[in-house]
Amino acid sequence: MSRRWAPAGPVLSLFSLFSLLSLAAVAAAAVNLPDPLAPPRAGGLAAVDDALLRLATHRRVLIVGAHPDDEDSSLLTLVAGMGGEAAYLSLSRGEGGQNLLGPELGVGLGLIRSEELLGARRIEGNRQYFTRAYDFGYTRSLDETLARWPLAALLEDAARAVRDFKPQVIVSIFRDGGGGTHGQHQAAGVVAHRIYELAGEASFHPEQAAEGLEPWAPRALYRRAWRQGEEEPAIAVRLDGAEAIGGRGWGQIAAASRSMHRSQDMGRMQTLGGASTSLVWVAGGSGQPGSGLFDGIDARLSAIADLLPRLDGAGPREEVRARLEKVEGEAARARAGLSPAALGDALPALVSIRGELIQAGRLLAAHEGAAARAAAGLIAEKLALAERAVLAAAGVAVDARADRERVVAGESVDVTLSVWNSGAHDAVLAKAEIVGRDGWVGAPMLDGPVPVPAAAAEPAEWTRTLTLDPAARPTLPYFLARKRDGDLYDWSDAGGDSRTRAFEPPPLAVELVLQIEGAQVRVGREVVHAFADQARGEVRRPLQAVPALEVEAAPALVLRRTADRGPAAIEVRLRSNAARPLGGTVELGVPPGWPDVGAPVFAIEDAGGGAAVRLEVAVPDGAPPGRYRLPVTAVLDSGERFAGAFPTTEYEHVRPRPRPEPTVVELEVLDLALPAGERIAWIRGASDSVSDALSRLGLAIDVLDARGAAEADLAAYDVVVIGARAYETDLGVGHVNAKLLDWARAGGTLIVEYQQYQFSDGGFAPYAFAIGRPHDRITDETAPVRLLAPGHPVFNHPNRLTAADWDGWVQERGLYFAGSWGPELVPLLGIQDPDAEEALGGLLVAPLGAGTWVYTGLAFFRQIPAGVPGAYRLLANLLALGERR
Repeated sequence: MSRRWAPAGPVLSLFSLFSLLSLAAVAAAAVNLPDPLAPPRAGGLAAVDDALLRLATHRRVLIVGAHPDDEDSSLLTLVAGMGGEAAYLSLSRGEGGQNLLGPELGVGLGLIRSEELLGARRIEGNRQYFTRAYDFGYTRSLDETLARWPLAALLEDAARAVRDFKPQVIVSIFRDGGGGTHGQHQAAGVVAHRIYELAGEASFHPEQAAEGLEPWAPRALYRRAWRQGEEEPAIAVRLDGAEAIGGRGWGQIAAASRSMHRSQDMGRMQTLGGASTSLVWVAGGSGQPGSGLFDGIDARLSAIADLLPRLDGAGPREEVRARLEKVEGEAARARAGLSPAALGDALPALVSIRGELIQAGRLLAAHEGAAARAAAGLIAEKLALAERAVLAAAGVAVDARADRERVVAGESVDVTLSVWNSGAHDAVLAKAEIVGRDGWVGAPMLDGPVPVPAAAAEPAEWTRTLTLDPAARPTLPYFLARKRDGDLYDWSDAGGDSRTRAFEPPPLAVELVLQIEGAQVRVGREVVHAFADQARGEVRRPLQAVPALEVEAAPALVLRRTADRGPAAIEVRLRSNAARPLGGTVELGVPPGWPDVGAPVFAIEDAGGGAAVRLEVAVPDGAPPGRYRLPVTAVLDSGERFAGAFPTTEYEHVRPRPRPEPTVVELEVLDLALPAGERIAWIRGASDSVSDALSRLGLAIDVLDARGAAEADLAAYDVVVIGARAYETDLGVGHVNAKLLDWARAGGTLIVEYQQYQFSDGGFAPYAFAIGRPHDRITDETAPVRLLAPGHPVFNHPNRLTAADWDGWVQERGLYFAGSWGPELVPLLGIQDPDAEEALGGLLVAPLGAGTWVYTGLAFFRQIPAGVPGAYRLLANLLALGERR
């Protein structure tokens, strides 16, 4: 649940009072709201208190890192607790990491981690930005990073974020490219330090000014202090105590924020106490090392007036200052007098504050120049905050619901607006309008002003029917609308209100103007679909434009051994989103010379219904090993053609987000021999779809969890595989470890895929074994591989490996290699990154009684789903070790 609102909305040029109010409406209607997938609330004491705290001050800090979990949660929390605004700029969305929750990697994982950051920002009450960079995985090299993430693109996006947010202080999580073990971290340090100098230069991307992104020069630059005592003089930034209304300590809020990174296994205890962090001064501010975060910076609201140039006599600068000083004083007095029993008593002060901000905006609108426009943008955000506080103090709640979640282009949806006045002050709904984008066509909700009386027993409601443009495209995150350009998202089609944001504004929203105590208050709310689930209660889902028919193939990767005979089976699943019956045929493209698979017929009667057809692909005998692309298309009787699907990420803690999945079957013909008759048990780990792929090849695999392994008669198996990070994802694996080792001593083959420190620190290996700190990893997927024991069965049975088996690996060779081990364990591989020493701990094998124990840090969890032939051949040999004992 959000503690405070996160201000947002692009800053546009202001030349009139109308423009100022319009900008305030944009800020309020975009994301300056609680989570739209949570039920609406009628104000509340915490919301008003928080707004008044922020209205009395002007503190803004931008933190810059490389990945979602690089943020400084304590700093973000304590700046918000001071009444300031903080933001985090992450260069990437973390697509190259691992996923502790499920199978999503790459783009799917990036969507999850982006939403986790938004959840963290809602807890603290802050803002989130991104650049175009796609996380290509770990690298030690800054040069490689900047070759794949061009510095010019990163700086352009960072300038956009700085000019939009207008921080007084930038905090770089990392050094200026001079050190660190991760090239992407080094790049983040370079960007933070360079943009501190560049964002204020009018000659640097001057075209951004046309979007209202005027040059902005931050006042100070700090860097996070990672090691106490090594980077003196560091400053300690601390906020003790607890939030005034909720009662949580600032340290608890920071821990709750950090715990939103659930896909990264980062849950934290909410220990009582304040929040603190340590920083190193770099430039600006008071000009002295060891100074405080805002030393040398006027953090009063009235300091916004200092953006205007000094004029002789009393000019607009001093008039604006006087208006803002009145806001400071009124906000402080109103906050001191807040009463939960009479929250509406704060309305006169809030209405007055709104008026002073409007007057300050009017003065600025008459003043030319970039500085005036920048100051007006900051005041517009305060005005939006004041209007939201008026609404909260008045006890007015707004909701907007659609009768459907998924809407096909050309079809209609009913939208219901609800307005409830629970307070003691009458209001008037002066205007209500549905605003659409991306093919969603808006419409007015009212014919004229409508009274909204106080203390209403139930909400007033209005319903309108809207039609989605027949040419509307399926809903997608703005950065996925176009094909990626290398390791940069192509957001050239996205508007300025989306670029650098986590996601685009919602496709449909209501914008209202309420008259409360003489003030015209603007408020926006996203239109969502809501329904009752018998187990969970109310469930809210975002609207999504979808095609009439979605098509997906299973499996998307078909594995075919050269020794296999008979057809390869593919199931095509069709899902109708249309209100009308659909029927047609399914087509599958095959390479020239392959037998035609025909065009089976399908029929779907109901919306949301589905059908499945089975296709059999006759792979010609002698088809050479390699990958073949087989496109799948559904052709309706009307002639319309559909290919692709738009599945959503579905986890309780994040908003569902669609991603595009083209319907192309990848058929991989492998020169692969499998173990003969081995019975395999598989304990799954994180992002573990390896066993599924092997099962499709015909291996007999039983998937067990720790409890199943504890109860199972392991004598029925020849091989047990423990998936990547299984000792973390299922803590019971540690409890069954002794049983697994005893089973291996009796003659079984126990294979442990890469684990983290919980494994080595827990003593789960049968011999001396430790993972280095930092751990050895091979980030270059093309890194040369040396066989330390070429005659070992791992390289010879049932597949004789060659140099070609190390070609085509994706993202990395492996990670969390063993750093040290006992003499019983035999290293079989030497792999060397270009910028590191040879790592020998990637594949260790040891006899264990009558059986075998294996540890491998090789990234099978990436290679097997990607269909890398050499990874299949090596893994098959590991599974067959028992045959050669």
